[in-house]
Amino acid sequence: MGRTTFRGQIYRALDAIDRRGESKHLAKQAQDWKPGQPVYGIFSDGTQDTVFDRAMTFANWLDDNYPDTRLFREVDEEHVIEFMMWKTEMCQSNTVGAMLSALRKLQEGLLAMKWIREPIVPAEWDAEGKNIPRGAYPSDEAERIIRHVNRRNPEYGQALRFILSSGARIDEVFHLRSDKVFLTEGKVELLGKGGKTRRVRVLRKETLFELDLSKRFVYLDRRKLRTWKDGLRAAVCKACDELGFQRHGVHGFRGTAAGEFLRVKRLLGYDETEGRHELAQWLGHNSHRIEVTYAYVPRRGGDYETCRF
Repeated sequence: MGRTTFRGQIYRALDAIDRRGESKHLAKQAQDWKPGQPVYGIFSDGTQDTVFDRAMTFANWLDDNYPDTRLFREVDEEHVIEFMMWKTEMCQSNTVGAMLSALRKLQEGLLAMKWIREPIVPAEWDAEGKNIPRGAYPSDEAERIIRHVNRRNPEYGQALRFILSSGARIDEVFHLRSDKVFLTEGKVELLGKGGKTRRVRVLRKETLFELDLSKRFVYLDRRKLRTWKDGLRAAVCKACDELGFQRHGVHGFRGTAAGEFLRVKRLLGYDETEGRHELAQWLGHNSHRIEVTYAYVPRRGGDYETCRF
């Protein structure tokens, strides 16, 4: 892709699924289409223009909020969740639904171009915003999943305990440097999206003493560059299935940590708005944009107070 702009990337992604002039009816038959399923491809000029315009809205939002992110291959589900939470706060449900449909078409093109390896638009999102994507594990489930994973792979179990204490993203965990772990202070410095760093206090100081700080990186190993994160995701999914729990992915542990963070802030005398400003910053988002925290902890009164380790 070189140094192409988002505009150029969108043009190329949509061109990859351009089926204008073909019969949508025949395409449905070829795809063994069922009601409620998407029809792959773009079949009209109107759809092409609409999807492009809405995809550019997302691209402009990325420019404003993540100026160092320049390629769609650097965009992940969390970017989309944050954007959709913003749209949900600002727009009517029909507008949110239209944007969601456009992003799914963009996603088709990005997958066709092999610019992303997996979907970035949460499949369980609905236009009303009733189903918070991914969500958090209840604390008791989180602990059971970690024990289950730990029995097969202690390193993965330790990584999950770290996420549960720090709220770190999976990529931030993988790139954690030993010299950025401050045992006395109970803090770590995380390398976030766009190369931005933040120093956060962990919820459970003892998790830092579990880390092997004898190497430059705690987890990063060049022999595992392509397998470590996928392996952790697969281990969590397998544990959820074997335990009979709903899958929330590795990201769900970040949600559980967010709930605990808000509970602690409430105990310290913060009201919910103040606590959410602190939470947004702790999770690596802009502190003034608290709407993103609803993707981790629902706004319904007092729900986060039930979160426990």
